[in-house]
Amino acid sequence: MFFTPGQPIFHWGPLTITLEGAKRGVFMSLRLVFLVLIASLLTLTTSPMSLTDGLERMLRPGQKIGIPAHEIAMMMTIALRFIPTLLEETEKIMKAQMARGADFESGNFLQRAKSLLPLLVPLFISAFRRADELAVAMEARCYRGGEHRTRMKELKLGRQDYIALAVMIGFAIYAWVSRSLTIMGW
Repeated sequence: MFFTPGQPIFHWGPLTITLEGAKRGVFMSLRLVFLVLIASLLTLTTSPMSLTDGLERMLRPGQKIGIPAHEIAMMMTIALRFIPTLLEETEKIMKAQMARGADFESGNFLQRAKSLLPLLVPLFISAFRRADELAVAMEARCYRGGEHRTRMKELKLGRQDYIALAVMIGFAIYAWVSRSLTIMGW
């Protein structure tokens, strides 16, 4: 918004807001909001196992060139699984620090950011401990990755999947055409 050249609409010291910059800023903000909304919708409506199986199936053609599809899908599943656990752990550590007299709400932005540093060390220690426990549990169960793995339910594309794919392709074509027309000045 501040660094895009164009027709100036507002000056404040060394910063100048241009009409083009405001348009680009709104566009980028909307893009970020839609990304968060769609990601939230996906994770709230789809089970982690279905996400993992779908991602693994999408990446399967890449295995011919050395992309480890199963390992990438497993990392995503583990990350999704531990986000709520890390948030809960952060809340516990914050409450413990506040009981010891830590103040997370007062001061300016930099002071509040500095007050969060004592929170990070116990959080990282806890996360590394949980990761180590998970690795030991996976080794104890003889987990060896995607080799010879079977599934109880094999994924198959259905009518709704083809409709969703057609809608997404339509949106992509619309975005590409509208951007091309905008660049050409139409």
